[in-house]
Amino acid sequence: MENLFLLDKKTRNEYLGQVNLTYDDLRSLKHKDKDEIIKQVLYTTYKPNKYGKFCNSFCENLTLYLKKTYPEIFKPLKENIIKSDLRILSSTYVSIMLFTSFLFSIFVLVGTIVVSAILKINIINSVINTIVFAFFAFILMCVGFYFYPGSLAKTKDRKIKNDLPFVIIHMSAIAGSGAHPMAMFQLVLKSNEYKGLHSEIKKIVNYVNLFGYDLSTALKAVSRTTASARFKELMNGIVANTQSGGDLKIYLHEKGLDALNQYRMEREKYVKNIETFSDIYTAVLIAAPLLFIVTLAIINIMGGKIAGLSLSTISNVGTFLVIPVLNVAFYAFITALDPGR
Repeated sequence: MENLFLLDKKTRNEYLGQVNLTYDDLRSLKHKDKDEIIKQVLYTTYKPNKYGKFCNSFCENLTLYLKKTYPEIFKPLKENIIKSDLRILSSTYVSIMLFTSFLFSIFVLVGTIVVSAILKINIINSVINTIVFAFFAFILMCVGFYFYPGSLAKTKDRKIKNDLPFVIIHMSAIAGSGAHPMAMFQLVLKSNEYKGLHSEIKKIVNYVNLFGYDLSTALKAVSRTTASARFKELMNGIVANTQSGGDLKIYLHEKGLDALNQYRMEREKYVKNIETFSDIYTAVLIAAPLLFIVTLAIINIMGGKIAGLSLSTISNVGTFLVIPVLNVAFYAFITALDPGR
């Protein structure tokens, strides 16, 4: 860079014009801290996880043995890790799963021993309970780790499905202006409006700009790892359209209309479901508790107990435990049905 300042003014200005820079830009780059420039151009796709590295030191051999012996179990896990955008290697994730589960089982083991000592449980029963609880704690933690990436992938799929119709319409408008197909993804990414598809579109842009892939190869690579079947279909459709010389604008326009109609139908279905469940909620969680309280009041006047429990105990449990738990469960159920989540 400093050699440019040694050139005569005419030659320097001619060179700067070719690279779309001004003399002021050149001076600012000269005075810019070199470490800052290096940070701007450095691109890191994977950063080692310190905890994962620590777990690998204990469980790496066991992880490799399990993955080699039971590929049918760990292959879906690897696919879900990739689809969920967890920035961790599948082998490292399995090592973390095993080591964390082991630590959790040790914690349960110690806790069971302490509780048994406090309650003065028979030593034989104490040993049996300790082993059983520790074993189930290990299994439960492993199961949680195993299904966690799949849960993230499903959540990501729902977010992509929610944003996809509007992304296609946006891309269709850009394609209609005669812009290069790559410009569609760059402008959509720059808008930063579609959070569900941000990581997928960023992969496409990075494959082209950083790794030198052509657009078709980048789209195929992303379609193989995306969590959304609809987005995969769109990417493969764009590849087929561009390679066959079709009209990308017409394809995206028709695809956008189909996606928007599908989005509208899903929303209408959700609204109808909400209407149905609102009637169920009124009957089960509003009318039924009122009837329950009235019945308890009548029984209280007559005197007596129900299943050996006093009426005040039943009333308190129903009011402060059963009804709140049912309301929370109903809210979680309705939230899970929302196609936009």
